Amino acid sequence: MGFWSGLKNFGSKILYGVTSAAKWVALVLHKVVRAVSGPMGAINPTAGMIARGVGGAAGMANKFLNR
Repeated sequence: MGFWSGLKNFGSKILYGVTSAAKWVALVLHKVVRAVSGPMGAINPTAGMIARGVGGAAGMANKFLNR
């Protein structure tokens, strides 16, 4: 195996690890923030709106990564 093909293989493994971690983080963040945004909105409406926005963005990232 040449140097460049070995380097390409290593980079591919790193990218795969980062992608799989991002899939997991987006899924968990979406579930947690959507569950917390309701009670948070009852305490502070602005914080609830921000949490719903973050949860929506995490949901979109989750949908994009897990297609």
